Amino acid sequence: HGLTLEGPKAALAKWLRDRAITLGKKDLALSAAEHAFRAEISLDNYQRVVELAGNQWPQRRTMLLEYARSTKSSTAEGRVAVFLSEGLVDDAIAALEPYAGHELIAKVADAVLNGRPEWVIQASRKQAEDIMDNGKAQYYSSAANWLAKARAAYRVLKRDEEWRAYLNNLLQVHARKYKLVPMLQALQR
Repeated sequence: HGLTLEGPKAALAKWLRDRAITLGKKDLALSAAEHAFRAEISLDNYQRVVELAGNQWPQRRTMLLEYARSTKSSTAEGRVAVFLSEGLVDDAIAALEPYAGHELIAKVADAVLNGRPEWVIQASRKQAEDIMDNGKAQYYSSAANWLAKARAAYRVLKRDEEWRAYLNNLLQVHARKYKLVPMLQALQR
C-alpha cells in the first residue's frame, strides 16, 4: 500500500523488496524492485530486478530501459551505468545531456572509445578547450588528460595527421601559457 502513496518511495521500495525476498514472496519482491528502480535509477536497483525477474526478464528489461530513457528527473549517473552495463552506448551518451559532470563524461568516453570515437573526440576537445581557452591554469593537467582521450580516439580512427594538426594549432594558440605548453608537447608522442 505504501508504494501507491505520494512522496519519495525509494527507501520503502528497497526495504520491501529485501523483506519480501526473505519471506519468499517473489512476486512482491519483483514489484518492489521495479518500484525501487523507478524511484531511484541505479545499476544496483536494475540488477536486483534482473535477479528477480527470471523468465520475465526480456519484457521487464524493455520496460525499465524505456523508463530510463524517458525520465529526465533522475541523476544521469544511474542511467549511464545501466545503459553502459547493457552496451547501449548511444543511450549512455544521450543520458549525459545537458549538465553531466566531467567525471561522468570521462567514464562514458572511456567506455565508448572504440564504438564512438567521433563522439569521444568531440566531447574531449570540448572539455579541454573550455579549460585552456579560459586560462584555468590549475586545471591544465585535466585538459591534457582530455586531450589524451581525444588522441586515443583519433588513433582508433587512424587519423593521426588530423590529430597532429589539431595539436600543433593548440600549441600556437596557447604558446604563452608556459604551464600548459609542456603538457601539450608531451602529447606529440
